[in-house]
Amino acid sequence: MVRGFFSFLLGMYAGVYIAQNYDIPRVDEPTALYEKIKDFADKHKKQ
Repeated sequence: MVRGFFSFLLGMYAGVYIAQNYDIPRVDEPTALYEKIKDFADKHKKQ
């Protein structure tokens, strides 16, 4: 359990560091991502 918590903290620290020091785009809201995936699937669906 301690090992998992340590991994979580290390990942969180790395994510915060990367977000502060590199110009990465923001992630869309889950509903917007769902709509994009749905549109992509509809467009590429085999008929």
